[in-house]
Amino acid sequence: MGVLIGRIFGTDIRATGGFFLLMGLYYFFFNQDLAATGIFCIALIVSLLIHEFGHVFAVRWQLGSESSIVLWGLGGVCLHEPTRDPKKRIIISLMGPAFQAVPGIVFASIFLLAPPAEPHLRLFVVIMALINVVWLLFNLIPILPLDGGHALRAALEMKLGAAKADPLARKVSVVCAAGVVALALYFSQPFIAMMGGLLLFQNLPGRRQSF
Repeated sequence: MGVLIGRIFGTDIRATGGFFLLMGLYYFFFNQDLAATGIFCIALIVSLLIHEFGHVFAVRWQLGSESSIVLWGLGGVCLHEPTRDPKKRIIISLMGPAFQAVPGIVFASIFLLAPPAEPHLRLFVVIMALINVVWLLFNLIPILPLDGGHALRAALEMKLGAAKADPLARKVSVVCAAGVVALALYFSQPFIAMMGGLLLFQNLPGRRQSF
């Protein structure tokens, strides 16, 4: 899945065509400012890797196995062997946001307490703070296949069993994704509305699921 772009701490990192397309689109989002686009892409890649290595660490800790990271059009994913233990799945799901909270707190603190005077460095700090705070919160929404959705499904499985937990988690995902779309449109946030729409479509009844 995707092309191999590097290996860090023994973990393969791959990227799909959708991820490279996403990087290119930011050139237009920043009004064709090449420097700002480059800064954003660097901040995004660093943030995604920090998040995904949280999952990688949890997989090694809980399952004693290796995993790989794939960067794609909507972010990143940690590929690893599955486990039937819902407690381990919850830990693996939430370790990514836990890792991402660290740069979120650090860069938000820098911006609020001692923002750099140099424009490009200041932009990097702002983008790192926004990505790692906003994406952390977004990723905790109980929508499959976000981390919050996986954690919810595993928690429901502990109480109801897998047969009842999965359809209930998907119903919650549909409701929450529809809410994200509605709020994003109300606040004129087309990118978030697009992401919410894709998540809503993936969780509609009758869709073949792979997560």
